[in-house]
Formats: sequence, C-alpha cells, structure tokens
Amino acid sequence: MEKCAGLVKKIASRFVDPQIALQADDEITGKVRRDLLDLAYRNNWANIIVNLAAAGGLVIILGLLGDLVAITVWWSVILAVLCAVRLWGGYLYHRERTKVAELDADAFYIWQRRYALGVLSAAILWAVIGIIEIPIVRGESQFMTLIMFAGLAGGATGILAPIFLVGRLYLTALLFPPVIIFTVMADANYVLAIMTIIFLMVMLITHRNNHVVLFRSLVLKHRNDGLVEDLRQKNRIMENWNATLEARVEERTEELRNLVEHDALTGILNRDGIAAWFNHKRQSSDDLDYAVLFIDLDRFKQINDGLSHAIGDEVLRIVSDRLKAYVDDRHAVGRWGGDEFLMVLAAPHDELHGLVENTIEKARASISQPIMICGHSLHVGFSTGVAFAAAKNPGISELIHWADLAAAEVKRSGRGSVRNYDKTLLTEQERRLAINQALRRALGIGEFYLEYQPVIDADDGQIVSYEALLRWNSNELGLVPPDEFIPIAEESALIVEIGEWCMRTACREICAAADGDDETKIAVNVSIRQLVAPGFTEMVAQILSETGLVPTRLILEVTESIFEERQRSMISRVIDDLFDMGIGIHIDDFGTGYSSLSRLHQIQIDAVKIDKSFILEMDENARVVIEGAILIAHRFGLQVIAEGVETDQQRNLLQSLGVDAYQGYFFARPGALPCLDCHWQVEDSPTLKSLSDR
Repeated sequence: MEKCAGLVKKIASRFVDPQIALQADDEITGKVRRDLLDLAYRNNWANIIVNLAAAGGLVIILGLLGDLVAITVWWSVILAVLCAVRLWGGYLYHRERTKVAELDADAFYIWQRRYALGVLSAAILWAVIGIIEIPIVRGESQFMTLIMFAGLAGGATGILAPIFLVGRLYLTALLFPPVIIFTVMADANYVLAIMTIIFLMVMLITHRNNHVVLFRSLVLKHRNDGLVEDLRQKNRIMENWNATLEARVEERTEELRNLVEHDALTGILNRDGIAAWFNHKRQSSDDLDYAVLFIDLDRFKQINDGLSHAIGDEVLRIVSDRLKAYVDDRHAVGRWGGDEFLMVLAAPHDELHGLVENTIEKARASISQPIMICGHSLHVGFSTGVAFAAAKNPGISELIHWADLAAAEVKRSGRGSVRNYDKTLLTEQERRLAINQALRRALGIGEFYLEYQPVIDADDGQIVSYEALLRWNSNELGLVPPDEFIPIAEESALIVEIGEWCMRTACREICAAADGDDETKIAVNVSIRQLVAPGFTEMVAQILSETGLVPTRLILEVTESIFEERQRSMISRVIDDLFDMGIGIHIDDFGTGYSSLSRLHQIQIDAVKIDKSFILEMDENARVVIEGAILIAHRFGLQVIAEGVETDQQRNLLQSLGVDAYQGYFFARPGALPCLDCHWQVEDSPTLKSLSDR
C-alpha cells in the first residue's frame, strides 16, 4: 500500500501543464505544493459552509415539496457532523502553521491526506444522497436537487483548485452518479444525462485551468524571491566568480551533455547517447564486434489506452530500470522512442553471439516479471530484432535501422520472438515501399481491373453469384498479387478509396452483363477499414442508385475480424443497416480469424464461406471443422459456401456433408464477366454443364 501511495503522489504531481513542470525545479515545486496546501486549508471553511448551506437548502426544499424522507434527514445530520470535524481539522492545521515556518515532508503528506479525506468524504456523502434522491423524486424536487449539485460543482472549481486530484475526484463524485442514474433508471432521461456530463466536462476543464493559474503564479512568486536573494548575494558572488566560473561552466557543460544524451522520462541513454557510446567504444578499441538489439514492447498501447499514459510512463520507467541492470563496459541501454528500446553490445567476435543470446534470455526473464502498479498486475512482453556489424563495420544508424526492420518483421509474424536481420528484410521493405507509392497512383491512372469467379449451387449446378476479385497490373511493377498489395492498402487506408472503386465497378458490370430479369448476384470483398469509415452505408446506397443494381443482388464479403470486441458494436450497427437494405452479408475465410462458431448469432449474416485451407487439406481434423461449421451454421439458418474446390472428389465429399454452394478452380478460374443473358457459364463449361444435367 505504501508503494502504491507513493506512486499516486508521483502521478498526481505531474497532473499540471507540462511546460510548468519543465520550468520549475524540485525545490520550487516543493514550495509551491506547500503553498497550495496552505491555500487549500484557507479555502476549506468556504467549502464547508457551502456544503452546510446546500444540505440545509436541500432538506428545506424537499420538505416544502413533500418529498423529504427520514434517510435524507439522517444524511444531513451526518454531513453536519463531518463538516464540524473538517472545521476542527482546519483549526488544528492553522494552529500548527503558526508554530512552524515550513512543514517537513512527513507532516506535509499527513495534512494533505487529512484534507483529502475530509473533502472526499463529503463528496461521497453527496454522491450517496444523489443516488438515493434522484431516482425517487420527480419534477421540481429532482430539478432542485440537480441545481444543488451543479452549484456545489461550480463553487468547487475555484475552492478546490489548489489540490488538483482531490478537486477532480470531488467534481466527478458529485456529477457522475446522476449521469448513471438518469441513464439506467426506469424512465431514463438521456437529455439530462447528456447535459450533466457536458457540465461535468466543463467543470473539470475550469478546475484544471484554475489550478494551472495558481501553480504558475506561485512558481513566479518563488522565482522572484530567488532573484531577490541572488541580488543580495551578488557582491559576494562577484568576489569569487573568477575562481568558480570555470567550475560552473564545466558543471553546466556536463549537465547539458547529460540532457542531450539521456532520455528525460527514463534516465537511460537516448538516440544521441547511444551514438556517442558507440563512437567512443569504436575509437577506444579496434578488436570488438558489435550487435544492436531493437526491443519493441508488445501491445503497450493497450496499457496507455486502458490504464492511462501516466501508468504507461511508469511501466516504461520500470522496464528501463530492469534493462539498466545490464549496463557495463560491454552493454549500453537506451530508449529509441515510445515503447522501443535499444541495447548495443560490444565483444570480441567469438564471444558476441553468445553474449547476445544470453542478454536476450536474461532481459526477457526480467521484463516478463509482473509489474505491480496501484493494484494492477501487468505483464509485458517484447519483440526483438538483432543486427550484427558486418566486416566493414557499419555505423550505428545503419545497425539500428537493420535491427528495427527485423523487429518489425517479428511484429508482423506474431510478436514475442527474436529475428536476426538479413538482406531479404531490406529487400522486402523496399518492395513494400515501392508498392505503397505505386498504389497511391494506381487508381488515378486506371491500373486496377476486376476478374470474376462463379459460385455454384450444390443442388442444381447453376451459378448463383459471382465474386469480384481485384487485380492490379502496375506500369512500374507489373502484375502484383492481391495477397501482396491488399494488406499494404489496408495499412495505409487506401483500401477505403480502392474498395469504393471495386464496388462501383462490380455493380456496374454485373448490370451491364445481364437483362433486367436476371437474379445472379455479385459479391464484393469489404475490409474492416471500409465498414468503420464514416458514411459507408450511404456510399453503398449511392452506388446502388447510380448503377441501378437491386440491393438484393449485392453481397458484401467481410472477414471474421468483424467479431473483434473493440469495434464490434460499431460494425454491428453498420451491418444491421446494410441487412435492412436487403444486402447479403457473407463471412469470408471462415475458421481462420477471430470468430468461433458460437459467435455467429452476434451479427446478422446470410452465409459463411469456409476457408480454402480446410478444403485443400481435407484431412480428418479439417473434415471435423467443416462438419461442425455446416451443422451450426444451418441451425442458425445460414448457408455454407466452400471455397477452393479443385477436384471432383472434394466436391462430392462436400456435397455429402451438406454444403450449399461451391467456388473454386474445379468449376472456373477467375476471368472476365460473361454475358449472363446467354448463360455462357452453363453451356460453355464442361464442368458446369455436367452439374446442370444432374
């Protein structure tokens, strides 16, 4: 508990304008915090009087309106007793301050905790009465209760400005419970809930601004005091300045060097510090080889997003401390930026690889130990890229770049392991960059085109739909496989614009290929980035209107990532809107991603497409997966489509298992969309003709 409390103090002390923290050293910050505590106790009586007045007013109003109950009276008595205790505590603090010129650290934290306990106890009492009163009173009583809470919050933005965290907790305790109550009570009032939470945000911003103004003014006051003291000692300083100037310059130079070469958050080396260590090591010894470890923490963003950046910063400091245990003549540890760290190792050639393996093993064992922060037990893993100096001894920048590429490859392939750099990584990176740049021009100069592959009904062999498949023939790179350029398009968000082009083109071409009575459907692949992009449903409706395609003839194929918890509610709303329009929703590559069979009921869909990897293997395990998928999908009223069918044996087995439709090279390879009026797909394809005749 003491360790947690100490961390809370450290975190609370940073909840001010970062520019202030940079401008105020530890001594001034300590004085300012003591001044703020004095001011908080001077304001304490005002907060107590406001609490008593508000409580009395609330009891009187509820009594006049006939809504006063016994528990409210008892609550007011308890609040009055608490206010008396707080007043007595304020008197004791005043008496203590008349005896001592400045509180020591222990006394300061004791009085600060007493102040916080008093204020937060009052806040809890107000939260309790809000939870009790608001749901049971109506009309004017409820309105007057809210006015009391709003008045208390408005006054607290100034009165409680000296102690930042206490003030914010007080405001939140006053106004957040009404938000919850208005939302969940039987006759929910969402308008009042929204207005209350907006008022809470305004009060929090005002409180922070008041605190910043107080902090800055006190910093300036103490600095001015320091300047006056400096002027008083000027004569004495001038007498000795010749003797001390050189020492001060040397000291300042060392401080500046440390600032330039060390990370401000963690205290370990930064980029410049790593480069300086490496260059110094190379100049002092000619018989050493070098290796760079690029350590990238896994899923660190979840800590920042889920627990706050303050907790995330503390995790980075702890990880840095654990890595610093390896600092010696052969190791340098630095922070590259964000959640990325560097270790540079120097050793004779025949010892270097063993040193690298040993260091990674020990670092992983150390960092993987639980990190305890304020009741949270956090486990942190990391991905590592390793680069060794070649015979020509490349510079540190090149080594770091190579190690970074290797770590990025570990991230892409699953995290948590180690990868040594080799030249293929650089080649792959250059290829990805070339594809990324060419993709940005491809759509404007007409390099994309669509091919179509039919989906065959398992009962009568007729084509029920075509899947539109995106192809890219680049003027610079030639034919680029979809498996290569589509992931890059999704990473850069180009997939949204490209996906819109695919949908518009597929809808236009299917309409041009068939007469008005044809019911053959067109399936278009849609990425998660498209689904969550603003206005996606409206864009689909506009394309259908422009091309004249009936909504029931359009199928959108999405991957199992729609079941990911983080975005599932948003995706579910979009899919519901599309479903209501009559558009079909199919799950593509089923069985390889986020979902399990039990999740099929969570989002409205029409069919699942079993991934071709199961069809191609078709061993006992794959057959069990397929049978289970078919059984459960049919119980949910969904169709099952098998992808990647390449042989008649596969088709017969899938038909016996109950698959509703097929797709694969056995029936047709992707190609141009045929004229649907003349039913080319049945008459001209031997495979489809034989199926149709059965």
